[in-house]
Amino acid sequence: MQQNPLSINHLVLNGMHHPLLPSPPSQNQRVTVSLPTPLIERLRNAVYWTEDLPLAVLVAEAVKDIVTQMEEGNGGAFPQRVSPLKRGRRQGKRSPVHSTPRGNGREVLSSEF
Repeated sequence: MQQNPLSINHLVLNGMHHPLLPSPPSQNQRVTVSLPTPLIERLRNAVYWTEDLPLAVLVAEAVKDIVTQMEEGNGGAFPQRVSPLKRGRRQGKRSPVHSTPRGNGREVLSSEF
């Protein structure tokens, strides 16, 4: 009797055929931001000495917390963007709460969120 070849979408365990479900796409995306070097050092020290969370998880939780605070101040979630964000620094009037002067002492921290 001729056996049908299995596709790579099946696993055979103990003679039983099991379809493999496609793995969901990663829920994380890589984002690169520039942060002041002293802040990055504080963050690295906190991760080193506590060993509670990986650096990427700690950063993701902090960003989630601040976005939640911004949404609460807005009275709810912000509407979906109508166009992609422009790369680089924003030009024009900026909210003083969100603007940070650039200068020396910046380091790039790249992490997956």
